[in-house]
Amino acid sequence: MVYIGILLISLAFLGFGYFTRGRMLDDNSILQKFKIHPIDISAIGWVIFGIYWFLQTSNYLDAQDYTNALFVVAAFPFFTFIAYKEHESITSGNIEGLRFLTGITVFTVAGYTIISAIPAIEGGIEYINAYFSSAFLSAVGFPAEAGAIDYVGNEYYYRSNDNLMSVPILHNGRNDILVTLSCTAFPSIFIFTSAILCATEPLRKRLTAFLLIIPGIFILNIIRMSMIAYLTYSETTSPEFAHHVLGKAGSLLALMFLAWVLFTFLPSILTNIREVLDLLFTKSTAKNSSSNSKE
Repeated sequence: MVYIGILLISLAFLGFGYFTRGRMLDDNSILQKFKIHPIDISAIGWVIFGIYWFLQTSNYLDAQDYTNALFVVAAFPFFTFIAYKEHESITSGNIEGLRFLTGITVFTVAGYTIISAIPAIEGGIEYINAYFSSAFLSAVGFPAEAGAIDYVGNEYYYRSNDNLMSVPILHNGRNDILVTLSCTAFPSIFIFTSAILCATEPLRKRLTAFLLIIPGIFILNIIRMSMIAYLTYSETTSPEFAHHVLGKAGSLLALMFLAWVLFTFLPSILTNIREVLDLLFTKSTAKNSSSNSKE
């Protein structure tokens, strides 16, 4: 629960920075008195966000998920670097890209946190994914079914511990494959949904993109989970190799295709991403901005 507290604090700082940047604060505000810029509040949020992810390292190592363990170890220096770029953007005036990045982070992580905090919702999502994966396997001639939701000691509407909830995909009495929230593609669904929310295109185009991409993520993930279950239960490969190598490779290819579709419908997202990359990898944005204004 301490980890959740750190995460919520980081989201509060990031959310404040997202909703206030670009706006003039009242002269009597506390921030004005202490000469604190709203973007600096957001920068503090990035540092705390990096600390939160770094603290997750032991969890991934215990699960032998070395790929994600590597990512969370690198999280603290990476997000600290973004915090530095946030502060630097105050003088450059080029903040739209980082505002977009902050927005999708806040919306994605907040939504994911709310769902994972309510066992009934999390368990329901896991069961739906296990059910459709089992139905797909059965339809192609490999009998399977979804097991019961394991609430790991939590009440339906209150999460009292940090144990991993799951729903098994059963085959011939075996329950090797457990569907957890991270297996349901909901992190990707939240990221894409948040990006669509933060896009600047008209509502109709954003709605079209949503209806094309979000169901696509769900369907492709069902196929991925089914593949992992089949390879494991048929003993074609080990569960670790099926999940951490083949499964992740398939997810990456699918997300690359869906990202291409997203950028095609909503080019403002790609523009914002380019601005973020420019800010992250340009040494002195302030000088570039001033030289451009002279021209």
